[in-house]
Amino acid sequence: MRITTRMLAAGVLLLSACGTTHEIGSGASTATTAAVTTTCTTTTTTTTTTTTTTTAITSTTVSIVTTTVPATTVAPTTVAPTTVPHTTVPHTTVPQTAPPTTAPPTGQVSKVVWQLPTSQRVVAITFDAGSDLGFTNAVLDTLRAEGVHATFGITGAWAAAHPEAVRRMAAEGHQVMNHSYSHRSFTGASAANPLLATVERQADLAAAEATLSVLIGCSTMPFWRPPYGDTNASVLTDVGAAGYGYTIMWTVDSGGWKGLSADQIVERVTTKAAPGAILAFHVGSASQDSAALARIIDQLRGDGYSFVTLAGAYGR
Repeated sequence: MRITTRMLAAGVLLLSACGTTHEIGSGASTATTAAVTTTCTTTTTTTTTTTTTTTAITSTTVSIVTTTVPATTVAPTTVAPTTVPHTTVPHTTVPQTAPPTTAPPTGQVSKVVWQLPTSQRVVAITFDAGSDLGFTNAVLDTLRAEGVHATFGITGAWAAAHPEAVRRMAAEGHQVMNHSYSHRSFTGASAANPLLATVERQADLAAAEATLSVLIGCSTMPFWRPPYGDTNASVLTDVGAAGYGYTIMWTVDSGGWKGLSADQIVERVTTKAAPGAILAFHVGSASQDSAALARIIDQLRGDGYSFVTLAGAYGR
């Protein structure tokens, strides 16, 4: 029996979908591990106790208590509060040529990510799942044989229809991110549905999270991919407030969903790949992405690239 490089690699690289696969940073290198660890976010709550002193005042007499402050005690300085003006983000979809994201999300506005913040020769393989089961198992077989972890953007409805596939993704160390529940456009730009209100957007994300978190054992936060890539300033504010600090787009679209052949997909992806590229594929039967996947991995690996999940890239 011939043992391939892909079969050897498969036995080496396993990690939970909610843990850190690789971390990109200054001088950081790609690491592999044989252990599967599930890591979810823990929120620490700090309680501050405030003591209020009340001075009793009558109509004719003011009772004043004088306290002597020791010489070593420095009285606190009162600083007048500062009001920070709100910054409005233009209501436009971020173009695909936007520069790489290098800073973590701030405040409650989700950060749009088209490319990973690194100059290292690493790429992130991402798959969207929202139509049929298609070639999902074939994709997972290839990733396992190649020893590569990917990130899957999954709708809640797809997960409810194919729970075993989602469990397999998590069990084999892949990351699962929220792709909405129903795959309705949050802006209405690419679908027949009208613009969704804040409450509708957040309810849709929450429904997907409820379904996915049970199957993978932890939260999908803070990563999500908008249906159709539709987003604007109000969407980024709404999803950020819901806990999704990173809105994941893509650097290279395989074009498989447009009907490209496997050979065309390989050519397109390998020629457009660059350090930090986010590669977008689909698992559905309408795309030949699955047939092209092994050749893409082998060619990029031969060009000196390694592979990272989005969570790993951001140290999550």
